[in-house]
Amino acid sequence: MITQENIKASWRSLLLVGVVIVVAVLCVLLANSRANLATVQSDNNVLRSDNALQGQVIATQAFNFNRFNQIAEHTSSLNSLIDVSTDKTVIEYREILKREKTCDLPVPADVAGGLLEYANSLRASEMHTDTGNADAVSNSATTTSTLTYCQVVLWIKPLLAAIGKANNQLAGIREIEKTRASQ
Repeated sequence: MITQENIKASWRSLLLVGVVIVVAVLCVLLANSRANLATVQSDNNVLRSDNALQGQVIATQAFNFNRFNQIAEHTSSLNSLIDVSTDKTVIEYREILKREKTCDLPVPADVAGGLLEYANSLRASEMHTDTGNADAVSNSATTTSTLTYCQVVLWIKPLLAAIGKANNQLAGIREIEKTRASQ
């Protein structure tokens, strides 16, 4: 027979089973959320590490850009000083050469021809192959291979200045490479 006590005991049993099921479900959910939390924390740690490394790379690049700009500015300043000195010297030489009686004597043809050929080969090696901007009709006179001693004297200082400027640029490049190698 079903008595009220049996019904109460059945409800208690059902209630107890329900509570056990709810606790079990909550335990499973808690375990899943802990696993998810551990995954998120691990991902967070990886991202923090990546951000720190990226920050170091950016700081190094900013330092390098700044250093390279300083080197380029220094090289440009040195080259400007060379230009000023060269211009001053060429002006002085022109004044001196005005008084020279042998100024218009030609340099021997084989020497002048060799210099002209070498200068043309240097210029040709540095010219771009783009013919889109070629001057189809040129009214300029053709340069002869006659070279006077005065012209040679006036070429010496600018040529030495060009070598000095190139050496300054190469020194700057070496300093940049040295900076890069030390990092």
